[in-house]
Amino acid sequence: MLTLDRKVNVTCVETGKVASGTIVRIQGNRVYVAFDKGGLMVSLQMKKAGLYVGSQSGLEFVMKI
Repeated sequence: MLTLDRKVNVTCVETGKVASGTIVRIQGNRVYVAFDKGGLMVSLQMKKAGLYVGSQSGLEFVMKI
């Protein structure tokens, strides 16, 4: 189950890099994750149970729970 302040890993589809972040907002089926480095925040939408997808700065990000 997702909760605020939970540490998660988000993967960039284009580069394959994994970044750690913290859940800062949950709204319905949308989750906002602030990356620990760089100060970027990405909005991820639930596509199916345990899979969240979103885009920011021209890159696509995936989070699996």
